[in-house]
Amino acid sequence: MEPLILKRGKEFHKKVQEDWRNTAKNGDIFPEHTIPLSHLKNLGKSGRIDIFVDDIGDFVSIVEIKSTDWDKIKEKNLQKLLSSHRRQVWKYINKYLDIDHIDVCPGIIYPSEPKTPGLKLKIEKYLNDYGLQVVWYYD
Repeated sequence: MEPLILKRGKEFHKKVQEDWRNTAKNGDIFPEHTIPLSHLKNLGKSGRIDIFVDDIGDFVSIVEIKSTDWDKIKEKNLQKLLSSHRRQVWKYINKYLDIDHIDVCPGIIYPSEPKTPGLKLKIEKYLNDYGLQVVWYYD
């Protein structure tokens, strides 16, 4: 039996991908796009981009979907989780920048803004400082 938190995360993931398929005006949308990560030390490993948009000019777009409820993350774990999200997306970005020499427009989609005062700004600042756009999906 699947835990409720995992089930909700998968539902959110599918909803966002379906919304992108139905509303995108430009480019080709590829949900669950697999890419080789041969530029990393773990040769033969691959990654899975939640939403990959191609054929939009001289760049591609990489979107990671996370169902994180930031208000439930302990303060001591905040930096670790943000860093994990950043590293994951940058593995994908580097493949296109370094190997394919294509510009990338990256972003992360979270379900909703945190209610904890100052937390939204902290998350956005951290990820924006690494060139990652943040979208709060339901807000």
